Amino acid sequence: MKSYKILVTLVLISFCIFISCSSSEKTQVKKQETDSLYIFDEIPPEDIFKLESPVQQSVDVYVVQIGAFSNLDRAKQFAEESRAKLNKDIKVEFNEKKNLYVVWIHPPFQDRTAAETFRNGLWNYKEFRDAWIITLESKK
Repeated sequence: MKSYKILVTLVLISFCIFISCSSSEKTQVKKQETDSLYIFDEIPPEDIFKLESPVQQSVDVYVVQIGAFSNLDRAKQFAEESRAKLNKDIKVEFNEKKNLYVVWIHPPFQDRTAAETFRNGLWNYKEFRDAWIITLESKK
């Protein structure tokens, strides 16, 4: 009977080993499937970049204004007369802050000295003795 108990015990141990081996294979397959997916929980600080918009440089330009009118037709008429007299390009624009149509020499001057020289030359004409310089900020 003692040998029968040993035999039954050996059979039970063998059966347990067999069962445990088969389940470990399934566990290994499941483990491999989950190992193939990796989720990043944190991003290291050296990989974080802040994108900054480029700073636009402002550049002053100088406009010689030769008139300002409340009436568009009068501003256009003055611009035509000025074009003929000065042989220069003249612009008419509405200034919302002043609520006036401004008449100015185009293109704007890049430095104030050149604008002053041109304005001083205009002062020799009776019609342009009121000419003045306006500084505009333009984005580059």
